[in-house]
Amino acid sequence: MNLHVRDDEEKQKLDQFLSDLSLLGSLQGFRYFQPWLRGREEILLTVVNDDLSWLPPRSPGSLSGETIYHLPTCSSDQSTPRDSALLPPASPCDREIAIPETHCTLFLLAAYAKYGRPYVWVRSNHQRFLGTELCDKDSPLMLPSYSDWDTKDVGVWHIVWDVVSTCVSPPPRNPLAVDFTYLKSLPLPERSLSSGALVSYFHSLLLREPRRSSMFSYVWEELAELTRLHALTLQDLKEQNLLKNLI
Repeated sequence: MNLHVRDDEEKQKLDQFLSDLSLLGSLQGFRYFQPWLRGREEILLTVVNDDLSWLPPRSPGSLSGETIYHLPTCSSDQSTPRDSALLPPASPCDREIAIPETHCTLFLLAAYAKYGRPYVWVRSNHQRFLGTELCDKDSPLMLPSYSDWDTKDVGVWHIVWDVVSTCVSPPPRNPLAVDFTYLKSLPLPERSLSSGALVSYFHSLLLREPRRSSMFSYVWEELAELTRLHALTLQDLKEQNLLKNLI
């Protein structure tokens, strides 16, 4: 393949990922994580450590210490030289100002042009990651979706899926699950905007995801319930507005 053509394709792929990244940063209502867009190339993900709906009651003595889980260690991908992709992304994690509460872990997901692909860095709770004491804590994690970047259509949801699957204990069936309790707690106007944005986002995901994948199946199930909630919210909002006009 012509080198110029390949460079153009790689740039288009990165631009598409950055577009996906910006869209994700505008959404709210996920069960296991909260995204926060911090720039065109960066997004912060606050991910819960434990799925409390699956955990058995803890004994009082077990609350004092934090459980250590087996998660991916720092990247040692030999295809990326130590002096480029493994350098700190923007600033050392010790300077991170957006540290979440202790029951969550903060990650930085970024797709910098100088790296040409997305990477994820741990920005808090490094002690939870086995093996990180053996390497630079500012090095990126090694995630399964990285290996697919050169051969497949890797969306930001694939990266998030990997991060949530490895951070939350026990690993959730659907890392992209919606927090319906949260959505239902929102005022009708805000709920309609949030649910509508999620419906649109999941539609875009399904158009690009292979139908036989587990992600497609789980998101399809979630979309059905989300669409019902959005439709009911629009109906309630319409009735509310009609009532206001009568008063």
